[in-house]
Amino acid sequence: MKNKNKMVKRSPEMLMVGYYLSRCGQSRSEKSAGPPAGLRVTSWKAAYDFFYEALGDGRAPLRCRHSLKHVRDTFDILFENGRVGWNDKYGQQRIRSKRFRKVHKEWQDRSEKELEKCVLVLRERLLSDDPNELASPSQEARTEGGQKVFTLIRPERNQRLRKTALALHGYDCMACGFNFEEFYGEIGKDFIEVHHVVPLAQAGITETNPETDLAVLCANCHCMVHRRRGICLSLNEIRGHIER
Repeated sequence: MKNKNKMVKRSPEMLMVGYYLSRCGQSRSEKSAGPPAGLRVTSWKAAYDFFYEALGDGRAPLRCRHSLKHVRDTFDILFENGRVGWNDKYGQQRIRSKRFRKVHKEWQDRSEKELEKCVLVLRERLLSDDPNELASPSQEARTEGGQKVFTLIRPERNQRLRKTALALHGYDCMACGFNFEEFYGEIGKDFIEVHHVVPLAQAGITETNPETDLAVLCANCHCMVHRRRGICLSLNEIRGHIER
């Protein structure tokens, strides 16, 4: 079984996301900045968890949060965002790593809107094993959850299963009923996140039935079902937490 507490080098994608969180965080009077408005979450934990599946790289959820927070804290010294930032072992606030400085150099003259768009597209690309459209959906169970080697190792996802789940379940969140097209118009058409009822990190290599093993959730509900370390809430459990 893979050791989720093993130290994993922060990827260039994690550095970019941390930069985005630091630079685009919302300012609040007399309080530190909150997460970027574009994520539609109200807490930093939810913001970190929003990127967990894309950036986890085998880390446990809590360790992934800490790693991403460290990256965000390191970039905080560059911006007036209401946060103090991270002090190094000498008690100084400075960015020593060339990798961190490279991210800032690349994005400092580009707009926050462009940065946010790039980060959200990056997340979707990391969640997708194949960006191309696949053949018509089939309801047969398929094997997934193995490992593919890129510059990192992460659970393999079968995109035919994702497409089939969307065809079967539609685009209304199965927890709260939120529909992106109804709220955002054309830009939200055919958008929703696909959730494994039993996380692949827990299930390992398994036969996944898109009708019973996958669900469609909005980003908020998807974050909430994975919020607690080592616990994945069921649809009924997350529905029970929704205040109507």
